[in-house]
Parts: sequence; C-alpha cells; structure tokens
Amino acid sequence: MVATEAGTRFDELAHQLFDVVTRFCQVVPRGRKRSGDLKDIEFLALSLLNQREPLIVGDLQRQLSVLPAQMSRIIRSLEARDRPLIGCRINGTDKRKIDVILTAAGRSAFLEYQTSRVRTISSLLAKLSTDDLLDVTRVLGKLHVALDLRPISDE
Repeated sequence: MVATEAGTRFDELAHQLFDVVTRFCQVVPRGRKRSGDLKDIEFLALSLLNQREPLIVGDLQRQLSVLPAQMSRIIRSLEARDRPLIGCRINGTDKRKIDVILTAAGRSAFLEYQTSRVRTISSLLAKLSTDDLLDVTRVLGKLHVALDLRPISDE
C-alpha cells in the first residue's frame, strides 16, 4: 500500500500548500475597494498576458477557468477604463479569433497590484531563518519547473 500512502502524503501536502496560499491571499492589504481597483480575476488575466502576449480570448478563458460570459465581462472591464488595461484585435492568422494584449496602463496596473502583495509576502518571509529561506527557495525552484511544463494553450 505504498502508493496509497504516497497519494495520501501528496494530498496532505497539497492541502497544506493550499492553506498557505489562501493565508497569503488573506493577509495582503485589501482595504476598501475604490472604483477602478483590480479584482483578483482581472489581475490574473493581466498576469497571464504579462507572461505571454498576445493571448487569444479562448486561451485566456481556459487558463482562468471561467465561462465565456464571465470572460466577456472581464475583457469589458479591463477595456472600458479611462486608461484601458488591455487591447483587443482580430487575430492575424484566424479572423474568427481575438488577440488580447496588455497596454502600458495594463502593465503598470499589474506591477502596482503585484508590488503591494509581494511586499506583504516579503515581510512574512523575513520571519524565517536563513536555513528555512534556503529550503523555501529550493522547493519554489522545483515548483516553478513543474508549473512551466504545463501548456498555456490547448492548440
């Protein structure tokens, strides 16, 4: 029953990692939402575009795991600002698809949102010992490699 024990161990570690990520999300500064502040799902869309652009709307939707109607609302919200955070254009090779790109304002909004959260996480990491930080660095490196192996597009 080694496989079952290993599976249980992976599940326990996955739960612990999920709990840590959830707690990170809970401790980031939220304050009162002002008009125009990014929603978490909008930040995730900007983050995907920051990693690789242009992205086709359908690929963005699949990566965010949202329904088409939700994706339309996200796109509209990011496009309909005083300074649009994204731009949409017809795909050059397939006229049925729409490419989404970050605007300069979108890149700036992404960095601002990211900076405030990274600052909070950094203050939490500062409480760890040097050895613990080395362990976290090693494990994060391995998780990055595992995550980079996931395809962004199903095409």
